[in-house]
Amino acid sequence: MTAAYIGCAGWNVPRTMEASVPTQGSRLERYAARLPAVEIDSSFHRSHRPSTYARWAASVPSTFRFSVKLPRAITHQARLGPRESELKAFLDEIAPLGARLGCLLAQFPPGLRFDVRAAREFFGVLREGHAGAIATEPRHVSWFEPEADRLLRELDIARVQPAP
Repeated sequence: MTAAYIGCAGWNVPRTMEASVPTQGSRLERYAARLPAVEIDSSFHRSHRPSTYARWAASVPSTFRFSVKLPRAITHQARLGPRESELKAFLDEIAPLGARLGCLLAQFPPGLRFDVRAAREFFGVLREGHAGAIATEPRHVSWFEPEADRLLRELDIARVQPAP
């Protein structure tokens, strides 16, 4: 059985919750004192230096996990097209997270229909570079049909149910 981690997208602590986290440390350190995982959503919008990922990894407990969202250039602009060089660059960028990398998240745009051939190629390339946990957050209803279920199960890709 795989461990489950509960966290938020980003580590900003709302004012209403500030009293429940330590007052010392960076925002990430304060967040990590209460929750065991976080989604790095900013990676969807822009790249970060490997040294930034290394700093983040060093500032949290060894049991903490980061879920990292794939860049939109890969998931939205390429629309499941081949992006091997971009995927490799992204995986190299996040490598300093080391054992603290929990999951990669591939969020797709609402208009992206499931195409078994394209999805198999996309996730196959991603799997070649990353043996760890991968989740996808598709937003088109076609991704919730039996053919998509079979492919995701075959490639060991979790599917996230989008928020309504």
